[in-house]
Amino acid sequence: MILRRLGMTRMPSTLAAMLSLFAALRCVQKLKDRETASRLADVLKPGVDFLGKWMGLFLAPPLVSLDASIARLPSYSGGVWANTSLLLGLGWGATHSAAAAVASSLVPQSAKPGACATSMAAKSVAAPAKQVANGDKPVSQDEAVRRSWVLLGAAGFLGMACSPALPLVLHRPLGMLCEMSTTVSSFALAKLLPDAVQRVLHPLVICAVSSNLASRFVGPTAPYFDEGCGVGDKLFQWLPAAVTGLGVRMYSTTPLWLDNAEDFKCVLATCSASGCFSILLSTLAAVNQKSPLAVPPPLSLPLLHRSVMSALGIEGSQAIGPECDPKLAVASILITGCIGASLGNALLEAFPAIFKSSSPLVRGVAMGCSAHSIGTAGLISLGDTDAAAISGASMCLAGTMHTLVLQVPGVVSGIRSLACLPALA
Repeated sequence: MILRRLGMTRMPSTLAAMLSLFAALRCVQKLKDRETASRLADVLKPGVDFLGKWMGLFLAPPLVSLDASIARLPSYSGGVWANTSLLLGLGWGATHSAAAAVASSLVPQSAKPGACATSMAAKSVAAPAKQVANGDKPVSQDEAVRRSWVLLGAAGFLGMACSPALPLVLHRPLGMLCEMSTTVSSFALAKLLPDAVQRVLHPLVICAVSSNLASRFVGPTAPYFDEGCGVGDKLFQWLPAAVTGLGVRMYSTTPLWLDNAEDFKCVLATCSASGCFSILLSTLAAVNQKSPLAVPPPLSLPLLHRSVMSALGIEGSQAIGPECDPKLAVASILITGCIGASLGNALLEAFPAIFKSSSPLVRGVAMGCSAHSIGTAGLISLGDTDAAAISGASMCLAGTMHTLVLQVPGVVSGIRSLACLPALA
């Protein structure tokens, strides 16, 4: 209702909630003191950490049915798919380079995280999992969770295999147990892969493929999406809460990018420029049907959201119109993130005369603006915690700018016009 009165009917409510939570914590800090605001953030931290840890589960459902979305596409030539692949690679490279160039030109010369910043960054990293006793060998809480879901999955699949001999009333619960246990356990087990493998074969991909196979095995007994009652529906409903929780994570990292005026100027300018540049580049190169790299709207429109986190990409797709499939948008976001996590730092280090790759501010902002959460996870795996904290805040700010640009009157209609599509009603 509030957004409608402000004339921002396409503004994702999840983004508004995230920014409101961040603003509330900052207001407490200004009106009271930082210690009080930090205590409030600490109260929310267990829930925020839980939602952040399992956010991949909440993003998996759109990818589970990606094969159905691709099957509904017309039969495109190899040239169209080649252009799409080229646009994904070049689009990431251009966005990453543009963000790094802007950040390098604005980063303070003496930018070096202080003791307070380092402690806050360390504080924002989730604490190690508790140990659960298992005889003489300690078992981590994460390992206990993995084993539990694997056992539940085995029970569910055994039940489905024996379903002809079981009452009909048990078929749907057993089917849902199969699907839920497969989604959770595959995501948890995929995180055990080496970091280098995860940057190419992200746990979200493994989770989506495994869940797709499980849903095929279960069949119509328990559809993965079932008008709000399926396993996929239930998991996806947690995504808004997970995105809202990012407001607390943004607040926890403010010493690295907000408290110093020069740092904030660098981050804000870079994220704003990146958000605008990414949309403009994709519109002119992919959506514009006169471009030599142009691809049909069902493929080009999802590319508009390749550089923002999946949650905002899904809602951004809905703002563009029905021709922009959120599942394809998530796929383009995932591929872009994997490219960025693998090549982001290497690109900056290859051009030391242009990019100040030694600055965590430059590394973090460039990664957050171009490769979102997957790139941020890549920085964490490399032990670059300061850059990772800045990247987490940057992906939120860049995603906010991306969303705001789509709210500007005439932007969506202009994009649809270049794609030779009618204006939205």
